[in-house]
Amino acid sequence: MSSSLRRTILAGSVVALAATGLLAGCQKTSTTQSPDGTTTTTTTTTVASSMDSASATAAMKSAAKEAGGEASAAMTKAGDALEDGVITTKVKTALLADPDVKGLSIDVDTKGGVVTLKGTADKASAMDRAAQIARDTRGVQSVDNQLVVKTSG
Repeated sequence: MSSSLRRTILAGSVVALAATGLLAGCQKTSTTQSPDGTTTTTTTTTVASSMDSASATAAMKSAAKEAGGEASAAMTKAGDALEDGVITTKVKTALLADPDVKGLSIDVDTKGGVVTLKGTADKASAMDRAAQIARDTRGVQSVDNQLVVKTSG
């Protein structure tokens, strides 16, 4: 379970407990004994005012909305990471399959749809071809081509 999801669940639990306490009110029990020896126990319950209930309800709604937003953001982040992984795999596979590109010499990394190519190419045309393969891959927003041409010597 991710830390963001744990925080969301914890925040929701705290809000629920606080709201329950506000809505339930306070209870006071007092015991009195009369001169003839009779004991009387009185319990008084004070219910939170409608203003307190409204405040508690608003606080609950606000916290639930915030918790939902955090959970939604966590889901979006996980989905983006998964999509980036798929793009990286597609680009790397295409580079390995291309006869003009030495795919084993190229590292591929993707973040937010931006593909970064690092490594070496035998010639400038292979470097350009690798960048073109990455650009042509579905889901790629842009390519940061950091490839260098190997020099002989």
